[in-house]
Amino acid sequence: MATRLAGKAAIITGATLGLGKAAALLFAREGASVVVCDRGRTPEHGEAVLREAQGLSGEIAYRECDVMNRADITDLVQFTLQRYGRIDVMVNNAIIDNPGGSIEEMRLQDWEEGIFCHLTAPFLFCQQVVPAMIRQGGGSIVNVSSNTALFGNTSISSYGPAKAGMISFTKHLAAAYGPHGIRANVVCPARMLTEKKLAMLEHNAAEVRRQQHIYPLGSPAVPEQVAEVLLFLASDESAAVTGHNLIADRGAAATNSAAVVQRIEADIKGRLQAQGSDWIEAER
Repeated sequence: MATRLAGKAAIITGATLGLGKAAALLFAREGASVVVCDRGRTPEHGEAVLREAQGLSGEIAYRECDVMNRADITDLVQFTLQRYGRIDVMVNNAIIDNPGGSIEEMRLQDWEEGIFCHLTAPFLFCQQVVPAMIRQGGGSIVNVSSNTALFGNTSISSYGPAKAGMISFTKHLAAAYGPHGIRANVVCPARMLTEKKLAMLEHNAAEVRRQQHIYPLGSPAVPEQVAEVLLFLASDESAAVTGHNLIADRGAAATNSAAVVQRIEADIKGRLQAQGSDWIEAER
């Protein structure tokens, strides 16, 4: 029986789909009591997580929580403490759609909502859980950032800047609360093969081919692969790790953009030559 989180209580935000759901089920499989939440707009997603958790060595409890609402954050933390008496793991994973565009087009409201969800809400959760972790002698905070935090983009939004701020915030947590036995780490995945991305790729063969060249390992990660990274940082297996930014993006951040272009060009050339075309040679 898997027991890497036996006896531990965890909160995972945004956990009824994608990475959050994969992590919740994995944590429960490893013996944790996991409180998951979303904004409650699609009750069937929460119900599906609870069904899939049946029979696992741990358990999953669902609670509606809008991370854009400070009172909801407080209620979720208090619910967890009342139910389990402790919080050993805090995973800040919730995201919202964050429109982008030119800086002239960017609405201040969209900018501020993105900053709140992706940076302020994790701060508020940590503000709530850190005292509990101090009282119990330690804990693990895992913040989910994004490899978008590591690059610039031609489309301006607050998502990348907020996720970059999360990396710095995590380092501050590690430095400030390490003496209390609290570890804080951050994970930077790329876009994963979640339900939403699979739907986007389903009828877009050109994008599928492009993805193969962006990632040195040949494809984006599936949520379950990144969930294993979250489990490592949540568990005592990472007892020596704090203040670390673990990039889990199948190699995308390690690759120079010129190398990606070269791989795409080589692929196009190979496909054209297979069709008997000399278009690329003619262009030279």
